[in-house]
Amino acid sequence: LAPEAADRIGQIVGYHGHPKEMLETLRNDPNEVLAALRMHPKAKTALDELALLFDFLEAMNALDKLSLDMSLARGLDYYTGVIYEAVLVGGNVGSIAAGGRYDYLVGSFAGKDIPAVGVSIGIERVYAIIEAKLKEQAKQTGVPIRSTDTQVLVSSIGNGMQKKRMEIANLLWSSGICAEFGFKPNPKMGDQINYALENGIPFMVLFGEDEIVDNKVKIKDMKERTEITVSLDDLVAELKQLTTQ
Repeated sequence: LAPEAADRIGQIVGYHGHPKEMLETLRNDPNEVLAALRMHPKAKTALDELALLFDFLEAMNALDKLSLDMSLARGLDYYTGVIYEAVLVGGNVGSIAAGGRYDYLVGSFAGKDIPAVGVSIGIERVYAIIEAKLKEQAKQTGVPIRSTDTQVLVSSIGNGMQKKRMEIANLLWSSGICAEFGFKPNPKMGDQINYALENGIPFMVLFGEDEIVDNKVKIKDMKERTEITVSLDDLVAELKQLTTQ
């Protein structure tokens, strides 16, 4: 590429701003480089297509969400019309989606020309933004990010309770309640409470030898820091009422 051509391109890619204002500049600015650009037949067609696109976007009350950036470049070997990128204002991760118009790409596989417009989404960047927002929200509210759908942690006090934890967890699963239990045979109560708090599990079912003898368990509300004692026969009904509030 000749240095003179690179300089002219450098001037053109510096234009960006409100779509219709930029379109007016590209069409009428006396700048020598822009005047030469307007003389190119494909440039005139592109400007006419942009004018139509901006009119349609304005009709849909969406034009104020866009800017025209002449530095944008994508897929020069297959895009044949407008191209675009979507960014999240303040996201600091670059574009989260991009695409454009391609008249011949589909036809290269289908055997006939099928003009189309497509877009791809950078799902990893979207997840990164969501995660950052959730972390900020958790920091402000003091409520931990929930990394699980578990509603109930089945916990026990004392040794030899693993089988009973499994039985109660299975009872809750069979009733459509999301529950889990620790894999350690004899977990410490402090560890179980910390696990529920760190993972945002809203309720714990607690029991020890005395509760088993009486066929009762305790339900601990982790947010309200309250406990109630219920019959094992009433556990499912009580949890369903609590988890739907």
